[in-house]
Amino acid sequence: MTLRDALDRTLRLMRDELDESVGDAALLDVLTGTRIALIADVANIASHSAQTAFVTAAILMARSGHHVYFLAPDVPLVGTQPPMKSGHMVEQLIRIGTDMLPDVTFSTKPPADEIDLALALGNSPITVRARRRIRLNAEPWVGRIAREDDSSPWSANWWPLGAMAAAALGATEAFKVAIRKLQHFARNPGRMDTVFADTDELIFALAPTDAPCCRNLGQFDCVSGGAIINAALYTLARIPAVSGRARIIEPEFPDISNLNRYMLLLRSRLEIPKADDLASICYGTGLHIEPILARYEPATLNSIAPLAPSVLVGVDHIPTRWAVQKANPEWLGVGATTHWSAMASFHQAGLGCAQCLHPSDDPSTAPIPTVAFVSFWAGLLTAAYLLRRVSDELVPQTEQQIYLTPFRGENPTRSKVPIRANCPTCTDRTALTIASRQ
Repeated sequence: MTLRDALDRTLRLMRDELDESVGDAALLDVLTGTRIALIADVANIASHSAQTAFVTAAILMARSGHHVYFLAPDVPLVGTQPPMKSGHMVEQLIRIGTDMLPDVTFSTKPPADEIDLALALGNSPITVRARRRIRLNAEPWVGRIAREDDSSPWSANWWPLGAMAAAALGATEAFKVAIRKLQHFARNPGRMDTVFADTDELIFALAPTDAPCCRNLGQFDCVSGGAIINAALYTLARIPAVSGRARIIEPEFPDISNLNRYMLLLRSRLEIPKADDLASICYGTGLHIEPILARYEPATLNSIAPLAPSVLVGVDHIPTRWAVQKANPEWLGVGATTHWSAMASFHQAGLGCAQCLHPSDDPSTAPIPTVAFVSFWAGLLTAAYLLRRVSDELVPQTEQQIYLTPFRGENPTRSKVPIRANCPTCTDRTALTIASRQ
């Protein structure tokens, strides 16, 4: 059980950009040698949203192997932060830091020399020497990167969605630092200079600023217990006073290569089935989870049916998305990743279905290259769709799907999913709807 094993999927993804002569040792060196200070003072770390941003950024960067220094007071946690227990923020982060990736831990001692990046919450003073210094801030649904000279205190209070977007933006900047250390090995130097360029100012909105904040999620099902559902549940479990009942339909056990991106997974729990582990980790958050240790496939459909009114799907297997859509849930949210990009969509009556969006299967048995912040974005975007659904917000059809390459977070693509002529899943859904009304 080595760090190389834990970061296998991340190394595979980095090789998309780099000459094949770069060895594993060099890739690991730039990841673990990237040093970031995560900074907050008492005023800027007081709220649940600020603590959520701090914890999320720390976990995301650690799961990419970075060395993270905490320059913040060890304040009491004011809300739930699984997989951490209740207590003090820094103390609990240090605890789980020894239980994520092998040989990757957090530091509380200030660095003695210049580091790569300083990430400060709000207007917390930046006293460490760093090659780059930027600030993170948030509103309820909006995450933001700001320049060092921005004097705004942390803006969000209790609703944590924007805070998690801000954390993901910060973790993305940290990864840029790491991969650019190998830019002289770039397959495409021009792409390295543009796609992986620094971002000093950015505003990313998960929903309109006046979108309602709903804590009651009702009943929903999750097909998969993998990285995207991990990220979605990580998100939902942080809503103060959240309530909801969910089933997780997932038969598998985790393995060490999942540690690079499963937000709720700890190394000490690799021998527990994914669904059971998620049910245990979320216990006490207000999310009541029933694990279903089965695969969603024809042989198990009768025992699993009926599905909940809302369903989240996070599987890479495209025919499984079609099968869930054919069961005709009232609302379906799908999260996915491809290399450096994350995507999410929702599907309901009158809109293009999951097969309209992904009409062709892409079979592969090879391990899928991916990285912490990309999988997290997919889960966060999917969870945001669910939260807008349960609040009865009428989401415009032009926002039915989103495609985001986090390195260039200023350019997300949002659009409607057109209904495809002769789509077999749409035909089946229509027939099922008519039969249910007779």
